[in-house]
Amino acid sequence: MRKRVTELLNCLDATRTRLLATVRGVNPAVAEIQPADGAWSAAQIVAHLAIVEASVARLVERSVAWARENGVGPESSDDSVLGNLESSTFATSRQKIQAPEAMAPPTDAKMEIVLKSLETSRVALRKALVEGDGLDLSAVKRPHRILGELNVYEWVLFVAHHEQRHTRQIDETIKAVCADAVQTVPIV
Repeated sequence: MRKRVTELLNCLDATRTRLLATVRGVNPAVAEIQPADGAWSAAQIVAHLAIVEASVARLVERSVAWARENGVGPESSDDSVLGNLESSTFATSRQKIQAPEAMAPPTDAKMEIVLKSLETSRVALRKALVEGDGLDLSAVKRPHRILGELNVYEWVLFVAHHEQRHTRQIDETIKAVCADAVQTVPIV
């Protein structure tokens, strides 16, 4: 496998490990409670991540097929792509971004179910990326509604950044739900 694909797979694995460490210890009933401010529950955030990742997996799959059909040449560089989105503050920004309706999670998301969806979406993304191994995927670009035109490598990197962003949000959501619960318990 080429260096770029390997490093992206490793990056995806690292962000997934952090996400799972954040959600695995949380009582599923707590993870399914929306904070008082009406934000998504932790389970809804995980559902959103699975929806977005599945969508990107399909985009990568179609892009690889397009690259093969249109004679995109072989990968000619082993330069790292991990810094490609460094100028974007997407992963670290705390600014709320409204998800498109198609990427919105169901209101009744259940953690057990959404974790399985997340596993399925990761398998699909990994498969699609590996299928393009050896092709110059930096030459295949598709638009992102916020980040502009991204090549296939950047789309995969976006998934990792997106997951990083929402892992932090899940942690904050769990803390908010627990704080809301403490505040509503009457003192006897």
